[in-house]
Amino acid sequence: MAANQMREKVYTELSRITHAISNPKRLELVDLLAQRPFSVDELSREISMTIASTSQHLQVLKRAKLVNTSRKGNFIIYSISEDKVVKLVSAVKDLGFRKYAEIERLIADFKTDKNVLESITLNDLLARSKKEKLFLIDVRPEGEFEAGHIPTAVSIPLDQLKKRINELPKNKTIVAYCRGPLCVMAVDAVNFLKARKFKALRMEDGFVEWKLLNAD
Repeated sequence: MAANQMREKVYTELSRITHAISNPKRLELVDLLAQRPFSVDELSREISMTIASTSQHLQVLKRAKLVNTSRKGNFIIYSISEDKVVKLVSAVKDLGFRKYAEIERLIADFKTDKNVLESITLNDLLARSKKEKLFLIDVRPEGEFEAGHIPTAVSIPLDQLKKRINELPKNKTIVAYCRGPLCVMAVDAVNFLKARKFKALRMEDGFVEWKLLNAD
């Protein structure tokens, strides 16, 4: 086989990966699966798409070897095939956030609409924790917390926040995180807490970002 033929075949195979993540819904699915394994039914509800369409997108990801499947009772469970998949999508997002002004504008408009006056990153969290008392809460659903979380965090899912508000200290700054920069759960949690006179901040990063930051 000639060298140019070999290169063309290799790049053709590699393009299966870029094709698999070229769809916005498939990018969203990878983001969700980075939190924990999900069934097709759960994923379809999360991304507001029919089960049939969700399944089609998952099959594209599976053919590209970006996700694996397993069976749990009557359900097929999808999971990320390896951490490098999460790193790949994270790199795509990071590049987009830095290079595309439209993405920056959309996120800025989102923060304005949601009244997000201040947010912090993981690095900010580490720096501020040395100077002031912080209380970190993970407002994702319990299953995601159980699958993995930032070690110092306490699990208080958004839908439980109201009834568990007495568990929060008044003498510390509450820092809420969820699924990362594009997730709204932490925003809603912070706005809820501020309305009740808590000092609260949203952390832009989530567990996946923490995991990547602490990877070997």
